[in-house]
Amino acid sequence: MKITILPRAEKELRKFPKFDQLAVAQKIRLLPNPQVSGEEKLSGYPHVYRVRAGNYRIVYKKMNETIIIVLIRHRRDVYRMVKEILG
Repeated sequence: MKITILPRAEKELRKFPKFDQLAVAQKIRLLPNPQVSGEEKLSGYPHVYRVRAGNYRIVYKKMNETIIIVLIRHRRDVYRMVKEILG
């Protein structure tokens, strides 16, 4: 599977402390294998999933053979941002 990170998510990831960046990057590498990554479907949004990486959440869409990372945010902000972005 191909993994694409949207510019908004990449910009947010660069703001994290180095340790958290590494943890998120490790989780992103596991995304093609849903049993290992621990993905959960977001209710109300078709093909949208989330995975935990410490205090951060990675929100992504699965489209055919591509995973598109939409958002990487702290757990207190992520769901509000999902509503703003995905409507």
